[in-house]
Amino acid sequence: MKLIGIGDLFIPSECIEEGFQELTQHGVSIETVEWQLKDFDELQGINLKIEQGGSDAVEVPEYIIDKVKDAEIIITHFCPITKKLIDSCSSLKIIGVLRSGYENINLTYVKEKNIPVFNTPGRNAEAVSDFTIGMMISECRNIAKGHHALKKGKWIRTYPNYETIPDLVNRTVGLIGLGEIGLKVAKKLSGFDMKVLGYDPYANYEIAKEYGIDMVELDEVLKLSDFVSIHARLTEENHKMIRARELSLMKPTAYLINTARAGLVDEYALYEALKSKSIAGAGIDVFEKEPPGKDHPLVTLDNITITPHMAGGSKDAFFNSPKKLAGDMKNLFGDKTKIRFLLNPESIA
Repeated sequence: MKLIGIGDLFIPSECIEEGFQELTQHGVSIETVEWQLKDFDELQGINLKIEQGGSDAVEVPEYIIDKVKDAEIIITHFCPITKKLIDSCSSLKIIGVLRSGYENINLTYVKEKNIPVFNTPGRNAEAVSDFTIGMMISECRNIAKGHHALKKGKWIRTYPNYETIPDLVNRTVGLIGLGEIGLKVAKKLSGFDMKVLGYDPYANYEIAKEYGIDMVELDEVLKLSDFVSIHARLTEENHKMIRARELSLMKPTAYLINTARAGLVDEYALYEALKSKSIAGAGIDVFEKEPPGKDHPLVTLDNITITPHMAGGSKDAFFNSPKKLAGDMKNLFGDKTKIRFLLNPESIA
């Protein structure tokens, strides 16, 4: 079988080639093509178009289509797999995407063609969980704000939360979403002797218990937590699940952390809650519009720590993704019951 990987600025071709070497023992040959982009700004713009308009909102360059036309396995990261690309491939049997999201795959058409599609959930779970805890500490202890002030020549010791700055020990963190990232956050916070609450209507309660998580309803998470951290996947059902009502349930000394998706939180409601000091602060890595610009309401506040959508961006997260995906895809050549990351399992029934 011929595997062709499409490299990009985050996961270059050589990483795909190295990561999938395990499949060569099953008769898979590996070739790659690099998606040529000017810079990360261009890639971010493409990703935004895909998130808003679907995989076919972006044209795939002809040199990529020409390269993959005889592929039996296509591996991609951000490059879209469009209807045109799929139709150009006469022997395509498997698609793999090197991230948990699959917005860049025309999944509807792929399912019509009955082509198995693998994704890589949790590929950046370590990176995002590390970052989340860093965001919690940075916001409640004013680390980023202190750094920013000193860089501007200011010595500031009094911040909006100066009367209630907490230690983490014995505090309560509420996790919304208990996939791999949420569970890793819980595990790492156990070292801080924090109490962990969890809300996820799809979670395995027994696994949550193993991680020391007490499962409660969403309102209880919001009412009881000193830190509320969001780790849910964005769906039509949970779009803007955190609105003015939900924010009003939080303690005035509590912090909201979002390293997941901007669409899970009503940005205007969050702005109002922070501006009125009805919650103490927030740590936000994602925005509805990226970059948000210096006049974005959240950017203008002094009780928030903001970062440019970088929680999952560690070298290890990107470079280990091919190995993680290859480790699951190898089960196609052996015990198919061990496959974990197949989006359309009916395709191999």
